Amino acid sequence: MRALLIAITVGLAGSAAASVSLREAPRATDLLTAERAAERTRRLLSLPPHRGSGWRHGGGGFDAPEPPGPPPAPPVRIEIRQPRPR
Repeated sequence: MRALLIAITVGLAGSAAASVSLREAPRATDLLTAERAAERTRRLLSLPPHRGSGWRHGGGGFDAPEPPGPPPAPPVRIEIRQPRPR
């Protein structure tokens, strides 16, 4: 009977110690590792950039420069105004 009580007490103490680690906030190194793993996965899942084919019918061949890309988008303008009095 005494051995059973000791086993139960030790088992409850062990499970309480394990549950304390679940309530702790994640460490910065854990968050950084997760962020790096997410970025690595994102890079693996993304498609490579599309490049034009090297040979086009009637084109200049492989050494011809690619046509210029579209012009850059205009900058975004954010206006912050005072709220109107009510």
